[in-house]
Amino acid sequence: MKRINDIKNIKARFSHLFSILPAALTLLTLLTLLIMTIGGPLAEAQEKKPAGSGAGVKKGQEKPADDEPVAITEKTKKSSAIEVMVLTESQFGNFRYPQIDESGAISVLGLYNFAQAENRVGQRLFTRGADGKWRTSLDFVETIGDKKEKLITAGVPQINLKGETVFIGGPGDNRAEPAAVADPNDPAAQRTGIPRSGLFRKTASGIQPLMQLGGEVPNMPSVFTGISNISINGKGTVIFIGTYGDPDGRGLFYHHEGTLKLIARSGQRIGVGDTGTFSEHYYPSTVNDRDEVAFLGRVGDKSGIFLASTKGVELIAFTGRPSPVKGANFIGFGNRTPAINNKGEMAFVGFFDGPESGRGLFTRKDGVVSLLLRSGDTLPGTNYAFTDFSAPAINDRGDVAFIGNFAGRNRGLFIKTAKGVETIALMDQPIPGGTKEDIFNNFTQPAINARGEVVFYAQWKSARFGVDVGVFWRDQKGELKLLLRRGDEMPK
Repeated sequence: MKRINDIKNIKARFSHLFSILPAALTLLTLLTLLIMTIGGPLAEAQEKKPAGSGAGVKKGQEKPADDEPVAITEKTKKSSAIEVMVLTESQFGNFRYPQIDESGAISVLGLYNFAQAENRVGQRLFTRGADGKWRTSLDFVETIGDKKEKLITAGVPQINLKGETVFIGGPGDNRAEPAAVADPNDPAAQRTGIPRSGLFRKTASGIQPLMQLGGEVPNMPSVFTGISNISINGKGTVIFIGTYGDPDGRGLFYHHEGTLKLIARSGQRIGVGDTGTFSEHYYPSTVNDRDEVAFLGRVGDKSGIFLASTKGVELIAFTGRPSPVKGANFIGFGNRTPAINNKGEMAFVGFFDGPESGRGLFTRKDGVVSLLLRSGDTLPGTNYAFTDFSAPAINDRGDVAFIGNFAGRNRGLFIKTAKGVETIALMDQPIPGGTKEDIFNNFTQPAINARGEVVFYAQWKSARFGVDVGVFWRDQKGELKLLLRRGDEMPK
């Protein structure tokens, strides 16, 4: 009886299973159809898409990987590789700012590879005469005295109209020897070894020493330890900044008619009735033929423009004192070197406050300071305005060459004459004698003579070498020419 009941239960279960089977099969069929409906087009699209292809790919473009964004514009073409200029010992490697005299002679210091030098760099001063021919005015290694001792030239030499050259020099072996000790038993008199270097002048009769490091400072218990910012005028007067020690300081000095004289030194009062004293910061012009030199001097947290001569020091402009701009005082001079011509006329940069505050280019003639140009004045032939000024140079006609800034970081080289402002060169302007890709990038201190000729050292962007450098000359007719460039063969 029990077996019969078990058989009946099994039949009942199978009957229930067979009753729901049609519904289950129907659901499974629907799911299969749904998958085929969605997956079919996707699979078909995937089959039609070539590997690594993408929408919008143009002819000549690289094909991106499947997981990369698709470019819709062509890639920028890579520029050609920048070349490295390989220089020999007979080629110019670089320059320092040039000079030009009243005859039109141009002098420039050229730097070149020299394996025998301590720093593997040699230097020579070259002069281009009115005939257009170059000659060597000062070699890297000179000889001095009857013993023909070798002398290594250093710094930036300066040359006058007579061809006399003043330079910093030292012995070829660059050794040091102790300065003389006045009293070996006096501890304060003991001095450390000082390089056997000094200031020299080269003339047609030979080389003469003017002062030596380790020598005594005039009217002070100190000794010279450094020299910089040298210049020489047509009479042979030399000025320089001298650093000294024990006690330490810096000063501006003359070597005049065989005598070394102090002009100004750190700690010295700036003038009669003034309480301020000079610091150790001086920015002197070249010395003119009247033995005058203009300089910017720091005085505590202030600064001023001064005129020095064999008679003394005169204050021209000072922080906090009235400027020629109505209702404005000078508030600084930007540590920028002033300029002076052979008439004693000066040019300098100054900043001023007031309702129309700004920066200006000033001149001083016949004792009167005047505003020549100011920020906001328009550049010639453009809608741009000057924003700043630097590196002025003034000739005996009163023309002023200068670097002017405008439109952000743009700058150019200009000249202000009685006719107005003229452009000499601008950033991003093609250089003369170059390709269209060779464009000016930067400028340094210009020099100008009474004929209105201007020379300067500049850098430009070069498609071939990245950057390049050279010396430029603007002649009397106003034509700009490239005189020398890196890689040129040096004159024999």
